[in-house]
Amino acid sequence: MVVLGFILGMLYVLPSDALAQKKHKRVSLTFLAAPVGSNVYNFISAFSDIMRKNHPWIRISVVETVGGVEMMKTMADLSPDKQQLYLANGVDAILNLAQKGAGPFRKKGKIDGWRVLLTMYNVAGGIVTLDPKIKSGKDLIGKRIGYPPKQHGLAKDADFALKNIWKVLDKVKVIYMPMDMQKDALLDGTVDAVVSGGMYFSENDFVVAPNVEVILAARKNLRFVGITKDEYENVKPSLPKTPSTVKPVKADSIRPGFPDRDTGVWTQANNCYVWHNMDEEIAYEIVKVLAENAHKLKEYFATGKSFRPEGFVMNSWSPNRYHPGALRYFKEKGLAPQGTYE
Repeated sequence: MVVLGFILGMLYVLPSDALAQKKHKRVSLTFLAAPVGSNVYNFISAFSDIMRKNHPWIRISVVETVGGVEMMKTMADLSPDKQQLYLANGVDAILNLAQKGAGPFRKKGKIDGWRVLLTMYNVAGGIVTLDPKIKSGKDLIGKRIGYPPKQHGLAKDADFALKNIWKVLDKVKVIYMPMDMQKDALLDGTVDAVVSGGMYFSENDFVVAPNVEVILAARKNLRFVGITKDEYENVKPSLPKTPSTVKPVKADSIRPGFPDRDTGVWTQANNCYVWHNMDEEIAYEIVKVLAENAHKLKEYFATGKSFRPEGFVMNSWSPNRYHPGALRYFKEKGLAPQGTYE
């Protein structure tokens, strides 16, 4: 009786996660991320820590990769037992090309087993300049543009806009450079404009990438060369079919005087995705913990303050492209994916 009483007493004082461990064997997952220092890597590192602190049996390790294409190819090469234990991130365009077996996946063929868990944020490519005469993409003709490295997603976004929307790609001089060189190159006149990045967290919250923050801190007269909705809609019928859109950016929304007028950005979602055969309970638990602790992201970096569950379904994909575990959580909370891409 004494021994039984002791055991019952210990069960009473054991923390809830210890009790949960008796029900669930610890699950160790691997999250493939973009290079260290990127927005994606910061997000995923925060996710990993949030999961560690707020879930009793799921742990996530972060592994750096060179980017979205490499992640998708790695995911596709995993054995079925490993597929269940990996997460990755990818923008809508990469996921779209993978399922079609197009672009960088042409040799590999169609990769169709991925399912969306949630949208981390929407990626918005743009261009910034100090030249007051550059007000639209057409004004970039004959100008030198500082690009990120050639394989960087923003470089490909800029190519898309310059070629398909403004139709000036063959009339500008592209200079590839590391992101941390952009500020000096713009300030000393080596380039006339630089490719920038931004992030949407919701329909109303837009923040600029760190490289733009640095330039903003150095000069007040930085100008944002955005894509207007009219520019996009006028050429949309002739554009390659891609899951993207243009979202508005209001004047003075970043800080007073920037942007100096209403404009827009060409944007697509950066999604956390998994393989279709991930256990439904694990997928559900990941989305649930991240949603319930979304407000804590601001403790990791300032822009995290805008991260919220409502943004989890801000992408182009239909419900058929979501993992059942994620859909179960969204249904419970009254959130519904509005995309149409299958």
